[in-house]
Amino acid sequence: MAQNSDKNERFAALRKVLRKNKLDGFVVTNNLDQFYLSKFFFYPDEAVFLIHPKGITCFTRELYVEPFGKFAPYMEVIGCENRVAAAVEKARQLGLTRPGFDAAKENYVSGALLRDGGFVETESFITALRECKDAAELKLMRQSNRIAYLTYEYIKPRIKTGMTEFEVAAEMEYFMRKQGASGTSFNTIVAFGENAANPHHETGDRKLKAEDAVLMDFGCVYKGYCADITRSWWHGKKEPAEYTKIWKIADKARKQGIKAVAIGVPCQKVDAAARAVIAEAGYGEYYTHGTGHGVGIEIHENPYNSQQSAAVLAEGNIVTVEPGIYLPGKFGVRLEDTVAVTKAGAKILTKK
Repeated sequence: MAQNSDKNERFAALRKVLRKNKLDGFVVTNNLDQFYLSKFFFYPDEAVFLIHPKGITCFTRELYVEPFGKFAPYMEVIGCENRVAAAVEKARQLGLTRPGFDAAKENYVSGALLRDGGFVETESFITALRECKDAAELKLMRQSNRIAYLTYEYIKPRIKTGMTEFEVAAEMEYFMRKQGASGTSFNTIVAFGENAANPHHETGDRKLKAEDAVLMDFGCVYKGYCADITRSWWHGKKEPAEYTKIWKIADKARKQGIKAVAIGVPCQKVDAAARAVIAEAGYGEYYTHGTGHGVGIEIHENPYNSQQSAAVLAEGNIVTVEPGIYLPGKFGVRLEDTVAVTKAGAKILTKK
């Protein structure tokens, strides 16, 4: 069974990490890690994977035994209720001497059960593996971000004076579903006027005025992979000079940040490239967040393009570049693209 399971490249890569860390077993309880490894989606707490020298055992709800067994014939699939306890007992039966678990993703009760069963705490190995996307993941993320971009193109000419933020968000989400998205990758942000000065504004019932700032930050999920895009513009024919000014500065910062993205570049340098443009223009104090984050199965993943990050970009990373300027009580501008780190530099995914 181990030989067949290793035909799955992601499980094979994890086994390599386990051998390097002298572990003879590993339990996976996080449903998104399970999706990454198996390409089958379980809801939280519905399955436990135990990787061991003889293969992989999945403990899950009875209703999944047949469908998942057919989907992953290389796994042993067992239906049960106390899945973590069952994995501990299986490890004991197999005589595993040093099985591990990701302590950062475990709750107190399950963590205690695993420790008492002889499992050792480890680093988040699968989180690290997920940072660099393979060709199949890149293809899915290209489509999710393409849907997001098409949504921006669809909604911009359809926004009318008097519409509420809620109404616009609903129209956007309906369009994304029609394009094949399974849902949103986070709560859609539509911000009008002074609300655009809040980087994490919660979409509400504020109506669009005849002359108003518009900021929308949104994304969708396509076959398990997230998109992220932000666009800002002025609604009306009397765009204030200050709005035009900060839009151009934010756009220049976005372009400089993307230009800085390359294999081997520290994430801090990407942040610094975008931040310097805004600071030199005199708006440094109004740029109140990091320049970006990794995107994948989750909307926020490693690595982060921020001043605090110690990460270095690698081929296959997919990150956002999203500088912004926010003037309290007035308006704000954020411009964001999601890009893939390639041998040729940054490849923008948020486009047609």
